[in-house]
Amino acid sequence: MGKSFFKRSTRGSTGTSAPFTSTITPKITTDENPASPTTQGELKKKTTAVTVESSKAMKQQLSNKETQPADGTTEQEEPKEGELNTETMIQVLRNKLGLHNMCDGDEDAELTSLSDEMSNTSNEEEVSDTPQVVHQHEKIVLEDLNGSLAFLTFSRFAVVEETTQLLIKVRACTFSPEDAKKCSGSGLSKSMLPYVPGQVVVGTIEDIGSEVDSFFEIGDRVIGMVAGGGCSRFLSAAAENFVKAPSNLSNSTALALMQDWMPAYRALHRAKNAIHRANLFGMNILLTDAMSPVGQAAIALANDEGANIYCCADEAHHGYLESLGSKIICLGPEPELWLSAVREQMDVVIDNTCTDGYASSCEALGRKGVLITLPYVTFDDNKLFGLFDISSFDRKMKNTKAKMTMCQTIAVDTKEEFKLYNEDESNDERMNFVRDFQYLASMHDKGIIKPKISEKVSLQEVSGSHHKFRKGVVGRRGGTVVCFPWKKE
Repeated sequence: MGKSFFKRSTRGSTGTSAPFTSTITPKITTDENPASPTTQGELKKKTTAVTVESSKAMKQQLSNKETQPADGTTEQEEPKEGELNTETMIQVLRNKLGLHNMCDGDEDAELTSLSDEMSNTSNEEEVSDTPQVVHQHEKIVLEDLNGSLAFLTFSRFAVVEETTQLLIKVRACTFSPEDAKKCSGSGLSKSMLPYVPGQVVVGTIEDIGSEVDSFFEIGDRVIGMVAGGGCSRFLSAAAENFVKAPSNLSNSTALALMQDWMPAYRALHRAKNAIHRANLFGMNILLTDAMSPVGQAAIALANDEGANIYCCADEAHHGYLESLGSKIICLGPEPELWLSAVREQMDVVIDNTCTDGYASSCEALGRKGVLITLPYVTFDDNKLFGLFDISSFDRKMKNTKAKMTMCQTIAVDTKEEFKLYNEDESNDERMNFVRDFQYLASMHDKGIIKPKISEKVSLQEVSGSHHKFRKGVVGRRGGTVVCFPWKKE
């Protein structure tokens, strides 16, 4: 396929984009006193050269000409724009080409043929006079591993960088604790710089790579997950990373559902499947970080199904958490403060802190209980050293240990699942993922759930959000941080 918002003829070969300057195709003009052509080949070549100018002149002449009514008749209708009279075309061509004294029938036949070609090609030639759109591009970039974010502004063409990618005009993206951690240099090497944060993106398709499936069209509003690059006005990314966004969701809501509510929903869904229950009614569920965005999403979903919810959080948040439902019991944030109260009583534990290697979470489970582990983020400076992200490796090791030696354990990582689903040839799992997202959208429509947006920032304000995450300020609010690349301070 090859639908394009921009002209593909000027896009050039694929590759990384760099700042460009605008180029305008010069208009073709002729000499004031051209020599009379002597051959049909020269005649055709010269006639083609004046096609654009002649066509424009004739259209202007016809649109400005006032028709005179004939005696005893009504006024004749002017030719519509684009309906050029052949005789008029020939006369203008004669004037342009200096053929005033040439009346031979062969020349008239040649001019008639060329006038027909001119009417079919003039519009295409006029398109080439239009310069390609140059956008003021802005993005946030990590240029070194010392955690220094830079705000860049430059002019450039917005283009698809590879034939399998989409060009997205980013309407909004998330800035998550994981983004903040990467902007501190964790999990990155110098070869991966410059790095642009923003891993969940919603926007509109501006251009489509030639090898992209026809499922997408220019102008579609899409949402997806990428390795980075969302904190930018334009993003070229693989089409398989995106799905069409529900039209009934705002940009902020769609991002919150994808980033924070999908992990919570899929965690509870996997738990029900593991213990063979159709719903969560009457089940005991423990959340090790109830104030996190995912934790609050799990509270809302479990409360809707009538579960008993045990929330681990700082005492300062207990009043707020208890207001979220009638079956909520608040406990302290550390295992030594909550384990004695729930030991061997929980049907489900959702652990997104891994405080002690999941040992306490497993002890809290009953005989048939299930542990659901979610990704967690730590800002321990001793664990931030470049490419090797020790916390991610540590989580996987502890997850494996819990599964093999302690209790029934299921790991849920929606970003990894989304990536794996793209590689599934049957595409069944991808369809399940989209179905779950659409189900959350319908719950939002019915007023059952209401995602919480803790902060809306511009690109210039992303650096401030990074420092807040490091200090734990944003995280304690328990909502999604959304960046709007086209928002001004």
